[in-house]
Amino acid sequence: MLDPMRSTVRLVAAGLAVVLATGCQIGSGSDRPPPAAPATIAIVPADQARSIVPADKVSITADGGVLTEVAVTDPGGEPVKGRFNEAKTSWRNNFPLDFGTRYSVVATATNADGAPTTSRSTFTTVRPKAMLHTAVVPLNGETVGVGLPIQVQLSDPVSDRAAVEERLTVVSDPQVEGAWHWISDDKLRYRPKEYWPSGTEVTLKVRLQGIDAGDGVFGDEHRDVSFTIGRDIRSLVDVDRLRMTVTIDGKRARTIPITAGKKGWETRNGIKVALEKHKLKVMDAATVGIDPDDPDYYRLNVRWAIRVTWSGEFVHGAEWSTAAQGRSRVSHGCVGMSLANAEWFFDRTQRGDIIEVVNSPTDRDMELDNGFGDWNLTWSEWTEGSALAED
Repeated sequence: MLDPMRSTVRLVAAGLAVVLATGCQIGSGSDRPPPAAPATIAIVPADQARSIVPADKVSITADGGVLTEVAVTDPGGEPVKGRFNEAKTSWRNNFPLDFGTRYSVVATATNADGAPTTSRSTFTTVRPKAMLHTAVVPLNGETVGVGLPIQVQLSDPVSDRAAVEERLTVVSDPQVEGAWHWISDDKLRYRPKEYWPSGTEVTLKVRLQGIDAGDGVFGDEHRDVSFTIGRDIRSLVDVDRLRMTVTIDGKRARTIPITAGKKGWETRNGIKVALEKHKLKVMDAATVGIDPDDPDYYRLNVRWAIRVTWSGEFVHGAEWSTAAQGRSRVSHGCVGMSLANAEWFFDRTQRGDIIEVVNSPTDRDMELDNGFGDWNLTWSEWTEGSALAED
């Protein structure tokens, strides 16, 4: 005979088993999140790329994960220094690469589940036809006059002037407005809109390492050149009056009787800049095209000589023309004065000081590259010589 109580217990137990079984199925299987997709890694330059410009960045990025390890090495195993972004989804090198070098890249990223992905590649940088170097005026640490421009002489002509110019940065304290002007394909100069303020600290940042200057020429320098602007010393040479007036920091310091270029050898008009100084300079007329048999030929030991043009104009002591100083023009283009005045002027003059000549009876003016004739151009004319000037 069927026991009702035992049947009820069996039914309850069976129902509980069904509920428990159903509960296990809800907690496992169908609603669990799927595994995260593997992280992917993009490497630039591409694998096996050749002739890579060293200034171009190595870029390694992770999608769907974060970078955990990046190694970019040269054939000797030397690592390239670089840095991650804050999220560690990208890496860039800090400095330009070397020329003609095969680099290896190994990068690892992990996805949201921590599963790693590793990518490898190699690339080779370009071998240049010529390596671009610079010679800079002023020298590092030099103190110069208010009129000295920054000159960068390149070791090779370049066809991509803009690529070079944008890697030459001038910073100053106080900040002044300035611009570059190309003299030729291998020379450019920088000057402020007005003369440098006395006391200005200036730094030229040369960042040409690895840049493509065109036609197989690549930059090979990364350096700074810093200099200081000294006292504001300017001289005005009035050829008509045969006087030179010297001002120091805006105050007239001395007016000096001078002689200047005679007929046929007139001193150039225009703003000139002191280029170099010589306590004693041998001046031979043959260097300006005068034959030793010519009555105008001379060879002199000249004291306290300050050069203002590469073609041979100086401001100097001229004891042989004392009687003419302040009275007549008897030189071959130089500005001459007594030895006492020349020594006084020499002692106070620094490279880059302004020496302006006015009222010389000639149409011949100071040329742009016969020394530093930069200040004879208007600001508009000057800025038009920049490779980065807007059309």
